Amino acid sequence: MPVPSERLTRWISPTWLVSGAALAADGLLLNFDLRLGLAAIVLTVVVALVWLYIAVRFGSLSGVPSVRSPLVERARQQAANRRQAEAQTDADPSSTP
Repeated sequence: MPVPSERLTRWISPTWLVSGAALAADGLLLNFDLRLGLAAIVLTVVVALVWLYIAVRFGSLSGVPSVRSPLVERARQQAANRRQAEAQTDADPSSTP
């Protein structure tokens, strides 16, 4: 089961795609109508600030270790234990009841 690295997934996150689309839409609105574009930019900034607050307070930017990492490590350790037990069982067929 391939598991992506958490450090790599931050940069491939859909957040960047959504942010880019929002900035492009803001640019198009600003080009179409100045007041509407400014209102859209203010709304985008407010949403970004709320997201940043939530990310810092509760999420990945808070510095709290991820819950996923220990679970992945435990699953890898269990798989290694299973492989080791299977190899020992295959190597010594007389121990089977």
